[in-house]
Amino acid sequence: MEKFKAKLRDIQGMKFPIVNAAFKGKDGQIYIGVMMVDTGSVNCILNKSVLPYLTDDAVIEGRTMKIHSVQGRGVECQGYSLAFRIGNGVFSDTFYVNKDMDFSQMFNGPFIGIIGHEFLRNNNIVLDYETETLHASEGTIEGNPGEYAFLFPMSYGLKQYNVPVVGLVYGDKEYLMVADSGANDTVITKHLMDDAGICVKHLGDDGTVTCFTTDTLETALYDVTLSIISVGGTPERPKIYTQNDKVQVISNCPYIMEGLKDADGNGLMPVSGMLSSDFMHRNKWVLDFGTGVMYQRKDVA
Repeated sequence: MEKFKAKLRDIQGMKFPIVNAAFKGKDGQIYIGVMMVDTGSVNCILNKSVLPYLTDDAVIEGRTMKIHSVQGRGVECQGYSLAFRIGNGVFSDTFYVNKDMDFSQMFNGPFIGIIGHEFLRNNNIVLDYETETLHASEGTIEGNPGEYAFLFPMSYGLKQYNVPVVGLVYGDKEYLMVADSGANDTVITKHLMDDAGICVKHLGDDGTVTCFTTDTLETALYDVTLSIISVGGTPERPKIYTQNDKVQVISNCPYIMEGLKDADGNGLMPVSGMLSSDFMHRNKWVLDFGTGVMYQRKDVA
């Protein structure tokens, strides 16, 4: 049987990982559009403009979920069952709808919805910026950590925060960012930038970030140095993966996620930013949800 594979559509222009998709709707008609792969979203999200084309039995009675965005604000969403095709694969999952937001304005062509990381994990799928594809995981990672420019497990972030995270280290200070393919620009808080002293240059003051809850946050654009921890070092001398990025800086909150606790009630480190799809594509990252590891090969650095 041929392994699942789907080409990312115009990743250079779109900035987001977009795949062509199709589903069978009312009267057996096939509807064609696109879906975005969002590692910062747990669940699959259906665009509200798709609702008129679904079969009458698509709604899942009693299945609702509060989907949270930046700063913890949530919106109640109804669940719908959707069978769909992407690439050479046919899948089925529960999609939730925010009826206050239409994503079509953000993308070219009919936008069906968002694929969350829970779907990627359940189906052992790789978001591969190196080959610009979505494909089935091989189930193993080759070589040793020293053969990679960057290598980090997703297990801690997925267990504690329900999203993949990376750690930033500056001297004895540590911070966390979400590896978020649903963010077209890297976003950090001004608290992180100032506390770590990572500003290279101020580039402008007129940016905005739009959240899933439809809130808009004003930002300023900076060139900063991201010092990301990688597997392969020691506690005394951690391996650091350093890249500069142009980031949108939020000044109205010190963290984008805070006050979280683990299963035992212990406080978790707050999250200070979101690493963008554009950053991961530029550096040819591979997020393998079959093995639970994200990495960049040295030979593509």
